[in-house]
Amino acid sequence: MNPKLLPVYLLFVCQSQLVAEPAANEMQIFWSTVSPSGTYAVAQSEARSMSKDNDKAGANRDPATQLSILNIQSQQPVLAFSGFKAVDFAPLDLTDSPMIHAFCAWAPQEDHLLIVNVLDPFGCLLADVPDGRVSEVGSTLLAAAARIANRRTTRKTKSLAQPANFSIIDAHFISSQKCYLTVDYESGSGSQRRVDLYFQVNAGANSLAFERSEPYPNPSQPLGASILAGRQVEHLYQTLRGILNDADRQILTMEQQSWLGGRELLTNYEDRVTFAQTRIAELRQKLKEELQKK
Repeated sequence: MNPKLLPVYLLFVCQSQLVAEPAANEMQIFWSTVSPSGTYAVAQSEARSMSKDNDKAGANRDPATQLSILNIQSQQPVLAFSGFKAVDFAPLDLTDSPMIHAFCAWAPQEDHLLIVNVLDPFGCLLADVPDGRVSEVGSTLLAAAARIANRRTTRKTKSLAQPANFSIIDAHFISSQKCYLTVDYESGSGSQRRVDLYFQVNAGANSLAFERSEPYPNPSQPLGASILAGRQVEHLYQTLRGILNDADRQILTMEQQSWLGGRELLTNYEDRVTFAQTRIAELRQKLKEELQKK
């Protein structure tokens, strides 16, 4: 496996089967994109994707790129967006082809959704669900990533270098107003470095504003490994929470609070990593069981 894609693999291996197979005229739900309350998810109409009506869209875009944010309860699309294909969110054989093309990050209140294009950050979108707006935020992400790359390169070489190639390997909303994205840089020499870029969400303009960068946790150090394991647990909790029914979701929330309390009692970061890895295995198994019911 390409080491560069290992964080993406670790983040999404638990979601490699998170797709519901649609019957005729039903929506194909990509369960890896489900919102924390289970209200929304990215989906595609199987009937529409095969319809001749898509011939009109084909003049400008591949018709398969038209997807929707679906209200799962009502089975009604609430907001359409373009620029992604259904296969971007479909399960892949991560052993033979460890490549995730797209993933989503939901704000806690589900008012915003960040739709991330892993290898083409310029195609990233920010959706304002209540207002029904989708904005391209790729240029903002590119500018921030290039700024950090050039700043770090200039410090070492005293001259401006060509921006490094980069991909986005993680994203998370801290609140409805703040989010971060993890950027993986690759220079011409093949060396890599990762940085967390923090953004302010401008709800009025449905846009992002760059705030600051922070060093990516070092997975070789106990503290960094603990932070990254904690992030993975949080991603799993969010996905599983969206799939469960209301009663089981409440139980999961209590379990999560108990787990967080137990982790805080551990003063050794290596013990925290082991504690998180055990929970990761449990959550993956629970996801598998729940998806078999879909």
